[in-house]
Amino acid sequence: MNKTLLILGIITIALLAYAMKTAKLPAGEFEYEEVFWSDNVSITYLQKDGWGLFGVKIKPYVDGASFEVEFPEDTEYTIKIGEKTFTGKDKFSHKISKDEAKDTVYIRFQLPPELTKKIVYGKGNATIQITLRKVPFWQTEDTIYVVYKKQEK
Repeated sequence: MNKTLLILGIITIALLAYAMKTAKLPAGEFEYEEVFWSDNVSITYLQKDGWGLFGVKIKPYVDGASFEVEFPEDTEYTIKIGEKTFTGKDKFSHKISKDEAKDTVYIRFQLPPELTKKIVYGKGNATIQITLRKVPFWQTEDTIYVVYKKQEK
């Protein structure tokens, strides 16, 4: 009897650990400004000089989630959340409260010149990964593709 209970206890703990590791509940949802849906992917447009801009309205389901934005390598960014402005390179991370999430988050970025040329001439691509997560298993991810929009004359 004791062996059976011990084995059942070990199996239960292993299953709970596996469930905690693999479970993913949405931490919130994103609504975008200047991000468009094309060919089943989210895209934002890039200017010929490498600059891009879009807005994100975050609706978190949990308080204190980590808002992360991962840009292509060597990309400079400026992110405005409410009255706070953050600048940096490559990756941004900030714990966001439900009060901060009331405002639209504006994301302005500049890709490196080499990558910009590749995108403009159609020989390369770039993505921006946006994540909202809170340990242990709340996570929302979204990928935005950066494309160049040719100007009509």
